[in-house]
Amino acid sequence: MGMAQLQFYKNKYNYPHYSNSITAYGSSIECTPVGMNFRGGTLRVKGDMTDFMSCNYLTFERDNQTLYAWIEDVKFRTVDSFDVTYKVDAWRTYKAKINLGKQFVARQAESTVLKDRLLSGTTDYPLVSSTQHNMSDVTKRVFVVQVRTAAGELYSRSPVQPNPYQFYMIEYSVNNWVGSMPLVQLMTQLTDSAETQNIVTMYSIPYMNISGLATRDLPVTTPSGTWLVSGFKYLNNENPTNLLKNEIAITRNFTDLDALLRVDHSIQLVIPEAGIINIPDELYVLPDLKLRQDVDLFSGACNYMLMSGANTLYTHSVRGSSISSIPIVSDPMDTYMSQNQNALATSLIGDVASIVGGAAVAYGTGGMGAAMGAGAVTSGVNGIAGRMAGIKDAGSRYSNPPAFLGTALVATLNQKFWVVITQTVVDNASEVHADYGYPYNRIKVLTFPSSGFIQTEGCAVRSTDGTVPAWAIDEINSNFNNGILVHTS
Repeated sequence: MGMAQLQFYKNKYNYPHYSNSITAYGSSIECTPVGMNFRGGTLRVKGDMTDFMSCNYLTFERDNQTLYAWIEDVKFRTVDSFDVTYKVDAWRTYKAKINLGKQFVARQAESTVLKDRLLSGTTDYPLVSSTQHNMSDVTKRVFVVQVRTAAGELYSRSPVQPNPYQFYMIEYSVNNWVGSMPLVQLMTQLTDSAETQNIVTMYSIPYMNISGLATRDLPVTTPSGTWLVSGFKYLNNENPTNLLKNEIAITRNFTDLDALLRVDHSIQLVIPEAGIINIPDELYVLPDLKLRQDVDLFSGACNYMLMSGANTLYTHSVRGSSISSIPIVSDPMDTYMSQNQNALATSLIGDVASIVGGAAVAYGTGGMGAAMGAGAVTSGVNGIAGRMAGIKDAGSRYSNPPAFLGTALVATLNQKFWVVITQTVVDNASEVHADYGYPYNRIKVLTFPSSGFIQTEGCAVRSTDGTVPAWAIDEINSNFNNGILVHTS
């Protein structure tokens, strides 16, 4: 076998590490291939142990072909000759002869915000942070009084629902309503007077700016006469729709939003009176994300919805309950009938059915079914009698309105909500990104980077120039699937 030209090198990196830069050791020398093949073999060269202990890599040229290879072993042969066993480096030898093509790239050097399973920390529990937001003035609410319209007066322009009543409103301190003299005067008048004839109901709704509404005295009519309470705002022909809508910008106090998106996390809006809205990432990244609050003028109940921009609304929403109204200022029997008419009607139908059904059984079966039929009739009659007694009883006494959770929350949590972020604690981000890049998980044209990490899944070299052996293609595919960290020096 003829002679070949050999050059020794120092190569600092072995796969999965790689560098285009290798350092030549000494000058090129001639060698004699012994048992040579394209995958590996043995070269017989002259030299001493100092040379072979100073390098780990080589190239040799023969017939205008160059092979790059790792030195696997050196065997002493004579005083000044050795047998060097080598293994061909497939990627460095054949990279100019292959087309990598499109591959599924699992990780790459370029930054992404995909979830990264390699990011972690030594802390066993996640990090939780919260930011308080205020929807409006948290110290105030608006008290609404619905009044029956007198002859010749205009109706209030209530939104959506046609209404025969007039709406009077006044703002007050959440925790000190007695600091509002008009409210105190109203309550005093209701306490000192007989049953009112024109006030339908009174209740509280979240704060809204009613300064633009007209000022008008609130009339309180009893059989003894009419008293006027000054200081109230009056909803005449104004449109309150804009007053009942509130948009609150959701602030993001993260200096590195990308870092949050790369780990397991949750972003939630906690609205004490309504519930929790989970904010998906695709909404949280929007620069103008807002929480929209729509207030029901008739009850104070609110709907909360995420939005972005002027008109784009999303389906992520929750609803809050209202604070209880005050029905005792009107006729208790009317109030009871009005609030429970559906339940009363359903029960009444059932009782009537029991009576009719019992009578039919008694008639159809004669004496054998008479007892059963009589029992059903008695049950139905007793049910109706008991309900009528309850209605009459309601007409003869007053009772406090039921307590709702809303009144307990409003005292300290009025018009407040929190953005709560829970995320995995990470303390190895710099190491992971330096040595393993970022998750990519997409198909693209695979380009070998000048620096950084590249890794594929199921790599299959697209094509070659027709001279690359199958074992080399398999080795190159395996190297990319295992990942390669390219160093600049």
